[in-house]
Amino acid sequence: MKVATARFGELDVAEDALFTFPMGLLGFARLKKFVVLDHKQDSPFKWLQSVEDGDVAFIITDPLYFKRDYHVSVRRAELAVIDPDTEVDLVVSVIMTVPADPQQMSANLLAPLIFNMANRKAVQYVLTDQRYPVKFYVMQAWQQELGAESGEAEPRSITLR
Repeated sequence: MKVATARFGELDVAEDALFTFPMGLLGFARLKKFVVLDHKQDSPFKWLQSVEDGDVAFIITDPLYFKRDYHVSVRRAELAVIDPDTEVDLVVSVIMTVPADPQQMSANLLAPLIFNMANRKAVQYVLTDQRYPVKFYVMQAWQQELGAESGEAEPRSITLR
């Protein structure tokens, strides 16, 4: 399918590359279909581009790039809308805000995106415990994480209960 976008021009997107957000995103409930695009080769960032409104695109990333202890524990029933079989199929990303001063770049850790890679459904899940902020300043945390040695196994950012 052809998708006209403000940022990327016209894209040719395969139907099986789309993600469906049955509930939409916060502030964008009417938009249900998105495609994930690479930002640049070897970049930790990606674009979540709406295929229904070419003006709407979000920068997203894996929160473990800058917050190795980020972890979301979710009841399976709370994710019923994306029908997860196992947490192995789930990928967690967060929406980034990148202002003119990149040192002020922040991530919304309070409302992560959870993608079910098995069925291409996704949801924005709002945490209720408030341990993570809406504006987590990434550059400070990233510098701390890069300087820290980690002998641990690769962390998983989600657990189904």
